[in-house]
Amino acid sequence: MNADAFSDKQQLERNTMSATLGPIHYWMYDKIRLREELIASLVDLAKRRNYDEDPDGFPLESYARRELPPIEKALDLSQIHASLSGQIDGVERRYAKLITSLLRQDPARLASIRECVRAFGSAHPVSAVNPTMAFQGMNDVLLDGMPCDHAIQIREQSEDQVSFSLVEDLHGPFWEEEGSDRDIFYLLRGELVNAMLAVSGYRLYSDGDGSYHIARVV
Repeated sequence: MNADAFSDKQQLERNTMSATLGPIHYWMYDKIRLREELIASLVDLAKRRNYDEDPDGFPLESYARRELPPIEKALDLSQIHASLSGQIDGVERRYAKLITSLLRQDPARLASIRECVRAFGSAHPVSAVNPTMAFQGMNDVLLDGMPCDHAIQIREQSEDQVSFSLVEDLHGPFWEEEGSDRDIFYLLRGELVNAMLAVSGYRLYSDGDGSYHIARVV
């Protein structure tokens, strides 16, 4: 597919997504909801551990959105695509800012944050009988921009594994805005996914340079 055709395909997807609410919008909103729940879990962790009440000058509870309105009320239905994109940016930014603020006060807190993320993943287990189901279960939770961003590219899909690459880092910029390291995001992402997949017998393996594969635990 040439660059012009690819651009036309992206525009068509944006137009389709913006036309009316459909299954893909509810799917994306559920992914946003799960990230909000993870943020709330981290806020609760900070409170239990008596971390700073106002890390970097923002009250802990200001990071959490504990009750999301129905999608029909949360989005501007005249521009659904842009509205969903704004929701994703907002939750990504608060996630990065909360964790960075907590670690800025004490880097040793990363151990507790990792534990919290693993617990959240374990509370959202993925059942799978093949790597494709494991990949889809992961994809139902992770936020990688909008579908038309095509941030993930599958390289190989077989009975033994699903190999894929992150062709665009949509997360790192939010962490760099906070003066943090994007590697923290990907560390926590790996913890989350593998905790989710634990009951399935599958695991996410990093191949380096943004490449991964999901296969049976070895």
